[in-house]
Amino acid sequence: MYTMFLLAISSARRSIYVTNPYFLPDDRMTRALIEASGRGVRVVVLLPGAIDNNIVRQASRSKFGELLEAGIEIYEYQAGLLHAKVMTVDGIWATIGSTNLDSRSFALNEELNAVVYHTTVVAQLEQVFAEDLKYARKIELPAVARPGILQPVPGASVPSGPRAALGRISARVVVRPDGALDRLK
Repeated sequence: MYTMFLLAISSARRSIYVTNPYFLPDDRMTRALIEASGRGVRVVVLLPGAIDNNIVRQASRSKFGELLEAGIEIYEYQAGLLHAKVMTVDGIWATIGSTNLDSRSFALNEELNAVVYHTTVVAQLEQVFAEDLKYARKIELPAVARPGILQPVPGASVPSGPRAALGRISARVVVRPDGALDRLK
């Protein structure tokens, strides 16, 4: 899985759009993203504004400065819980599945992703991505701080009740047999 992500990022020529709740790329993956941006590839990362694990949030934010300095755009989704794990490349290739961009997903977890090589399907995924960006806050370089590990997550609350774990549906689209996507409400 790791090699697939690296090859996709390294092959990008126009765009890389990433939606991922646990964004902790290792040094090699970070370097691949920065190199893509250096080649003129538009790299945009959409992360949750609120996350259930503050340690992961702080660790993820520790890379923001380096990525932002390289021209990578980072957004935090504000409309609810974000748990989708999607990456599209150049409008032609996408992966959707359970893989987080972190070492644990790549090395330990039994993750499963589908790979799509289809312009129509990928265009629809990118349309969903663009729609999600409308509900996201762009992270700017001066705003990136290194807060303490115990800083509360803005807007986060302790969920309760039987439906609390559902949050936002991570699969917001369904692929029909003809390759078209239906957006879930």
